[in-house]
Amino acid sequence: MLKTIERARAAGGVLFAIVAACTAINAHATGFYIRAKGASGLGLAGAGDPARANDASTAFFNPAGMTLIDKPMAQGGFDVIAIDTKISSLGSSATTPGTGFVAAGYAGSDGRAREIIPVPNFYYTRPLSNDLWLGLAVAAPFGLGLEYSRDWFGRYDSIKSQLKTVDFAPSLAWRVNPAWSVGGGINVQYADATLTNALPDPLNPGGPTVATDGYAKLTGDSWALGYNAGVLYQPAAGTRLGLHYRSKIKHRIDAEATIANFSGGMAVFNGTSAAKTDLNLPAILSLGIAHELTPAWTLLAQAQWFGWSDFNEIRVRINGVPDNVRPQNFRDAHSVSLGAEYKANRAWTLRGGVRIDKTPTVDAFRNSAIPDSDVNWYGVGATYKTSERWRLDVGVLHAQYKKSSLNLNAAFYAGTGLDSTVNLRGQINNKVNVVSAALRYHF
Repeated sequence: MLKTIERARAAGGVLFAIVAACTAINAHATGFYIRAKGASGLGLAGAGDPARANDASTAFFNPAGMTLIDKPMAQGGFDVIAIDTKISSLGSSATTPGTGFVAAGYAGSDGRAREIIPVPNFYYTRPLSNDLWLGLAVAAPFGLGLEYSRDWFGRYDSIKSQLKTVDFAPSLAWRVNPAWSVGGGINVQYADATLTNALPDPLNPGGPTVATDGYAKLTGDSWALGYNAGVLYQPAAGTRLGLHYRSKIKHRIDAEATIANFSGGMAVFNGTSAAKTDLNLPAILSLGIAHELTPAWTLLAQAQWFGWSDFNEIRVRINGVPDNVRPQNFRDAHSVSLGAEYKANRAWTLRGGVRIDKTPTVDAFRNSAIPDSDVNWYGVGATYKTSERWRLDVGVLHAQYKKSSLNLNAAFYAGTGLDSTVNLRGQINNKVNVVSAALRYHF
């Protein structure tokens, strides 16, 4: 056993790479697109976003739509996202030197993560001339996170997985003629990640326990650039079609990986090391339509494509050791949404919508940091015109997830002589609700 520990000591750099790779999976998985970007679009479940062009949030969804806003407009608000995730154990097991390399069950409670996350947004648009507009969008396009207790059965996959992004997007729009407008801009994006998970003690007789677990933490941040461009077409009065493309963004995250809490022979692994990893956020293509059926009723629809297949592996780099690569095999995803707005009177506009999202995750690689599955979204909302200058938007969005399972094999200490595997098996139940409010000011 002493020789095994010495081999493990010599492979300490490899262990850091393995830990960083396992944790980085959670960073990418947590990086799904945040559906909420403002109260008016939330109430429609996203239907028609590239074509609506009736408030300043068009600076985010399709800058070309700014040409339909005739006066300067500022808009700010909060989307409050409530997450409740339950993962029930279906008999997870660990295979370690301490179990004699035989799969053995280990103790751990069911997992539950409940989070309430406020996500702010701000939009501003103004005409510079009869045919040129300026806009700014500040939003959080990707993010969210989950945190479970340290003693839950999936702790070797994730405990805390948090990713925050902030996107600053100045843009310009040009009205080519009464039917056509184009717009676009750059995206200056900041990403910050904090990710933790437990590490099984491979030497503990009978298998890992909470008392003998190690603890891994990865923290890091990055700035990156992207771009977006769109077109708006009005073939007839009251009908608008919008097409918008948002480029993929590649973050190169400078991170710090820390291992703590090991005792005995495993204590040689406690310490901190610098690491680098990439966060690939997908390109998004959106097509929307808005059609005024009557002066009171507007029908809206949208189709979106997400280029998640660019995220096919995790590669972690630490000086002095080979890159650690783990396949992910995400697939491209798509969504469709339908909605309607009704102008009840001069003061009130009511809206509702439904959205169907297909998940980019693959069953064999689904993890507990983002236990995603196909989901249907249902939204309702309203706008109240308090005066000629002020509007109050509110919206509510409810998610109904398809049932899914967790069946993940996580490998630890490969090539060190302490090779161990944890098989996580569980049943996932997700609940997500979003409440949004925003104020608009028309200058």
